[in-house]
Amino acid sequence: MNSNISSSNLVKKKQKIKLFLIFNVVSFLFWGITKFSKNYSELVFFDVSFVNSPNLMKIESDYKTIDGYINASGFQILFYRFFPKEIFVDVSTAEFNNNNNGVIDLLSQRRSLDDQIKGNFLSFENDKLFFKYFKLKSKKVKVNINAEFKFQSGYSSINDFKIEPDSITISGPEHLIKDINYVNTVPVEMDKISKDIEFFAQIINNDLHNINLHPKKVSYKESVKRFTEQDFEIFIDVINKPDSIKIKLFPEKVKLTSSYPFELINEIKNGDFELVFDYLKTENAKFESIPIDIIRYPKFSRNIRWTPTTISYLIKK
Repeated sequence: MNSNISSSNLVKKKQKIKLFLIFNVVSFLFWGITKFSKNYSELVFFDVSFVNSPNLMKIESDYKTIDGYINASGFQILFYRFFPKEIFVDVSTAEFNNNNNGVIDLLSQRRSLDDQIKGNFLSFENDKLFFKYFKLKSKKVKVNINAEFKFQSGYSSINDFKIEPDSITISGPEHLIKDINYVNTVPVEMDKISKDIEFFAQIINNDLHNINLHPKKVSYKESVKRFTEQDFEIFIDVINKPDSIKIKLFPEKVKLTSSYPFELINEIKNGDFELVFDYLKTENAKFESIPIDIIRYPKFSRNIRWTPTTISYLIKK
């Protein structure tokens, strides 16, 4: 019996505590809503952006924010404190001098600034907004593709790559662009390549502050083919030899190995390669063997090599 009475009293006590807490929470919320619904005059910071600057002009300013006292509701002020609003300052009303300095009178833009916020500016910490300006210059520069390609075994590119466009226009203050002769793309890496390469590459602008790029990306194309390898026996031609001189070469022919597109396997012949022994090299020769040079080979040949690379000779006069 006593146990039941104690349990009942405990439940009633918990209910009273719960009602008390709910009452206090509701009271606090009501007080907060009432307080923050009122208007206050407080100092607020706004991120600033410049608009309507004259053509071919770059604006630089140490002022990243506008500080001013505004009259607004507590909720609005609290919101601006945690989420600074971006407001736009009109450069077309600025005064410019010949030393690349300019100033904007914020009071002259009071109505525009008021329209951009929920509230009214009462005063500014600084009525004047100072900045530097530079007349923009432009020029074309080459694009350097920053790429590393690794082909699948038996595959290779067959011609020069193509960049479109191969140059872009950069514009900015003259002192910043005068020493720029090329731009780089973001790094691109590909491996096990077995088909044509084609992609768009973004131009890196991390180191190009206050410089505009157009366009900001380029296309890259390169043809890829399956390659095969074949050996040839090539007779060596003698060049630059006087008619009165006879030369005996040892050996007279060498083994040449070359890679080329598989689809051309029936088209590449011995006569497509020309290796030569240059008689002029014998005039100051310190050794009895002379290096062999190649002066003609098929356009798509790759990894051409021959053995031996030097040959001996005997001159008969």
